[in-house]
Amino acid sequence: MPDFYGSVAAADAYHLARANAAWAGDDAAKQAALVRASAYIDGKYQTQSSCGRWESLFPGIKTGGRAQSLQWPRTGASDNEGNAIPVDEVPIEIEQATYEAALREIVTAGSLSPDYVASGAIKRQKVDVLEIEYQASADSAGSAPNRPVLTVVDELVAPLLRSTQLCGIAVFVV
Repeated sequence: MPDFYGSVAAADAYHLARANAAWAGDDAAKQAALVRASAYIDGKYQTQSSCGRWESLFPGIKTGGRAQSLQWPRTGASDNEGNAIPVDEVPIEIEQATYEAALREIVTAGSLSPDYVASGAIKRQKVDVLEIEYQASADSAGSAPNRPVLTVVDELVAPLLRSTQLCGIAVFVV
């Protein structure tokens, strides 16, 4: 199985159709950006349930089980309109979201998942008369990075997301 969703050629066509001139570089750089973007897509759409277990927000289960590195393709998946997604298919929404995320990664590698050290977020703290000065935005030199919100990616993936399930046993009393 590939380490990323889609293909370099399809990403090239996608960005060409949208006049995204920033999608540039050799195939190796584009492929690396697609790998990082795919990891971002898979990681972003997980949530921790109330019982502490991490769950995918994508419907169904991985077709290849634990041996499958990416979240797609999936068995038993359907979109929010109830349309079944074939067990061997990566939905176009996932591929296009990956191309959008990869565009950000090819411009600035690592921008989708920046490292964050919480202790670096406060620039100055004064105890008497309580004063705290926070860092400026991530664009300032030496400040803590901010994880981007990619609205276009969220909008592309939205038709495939499911709500989280409650864990454990529930008893309803009427």
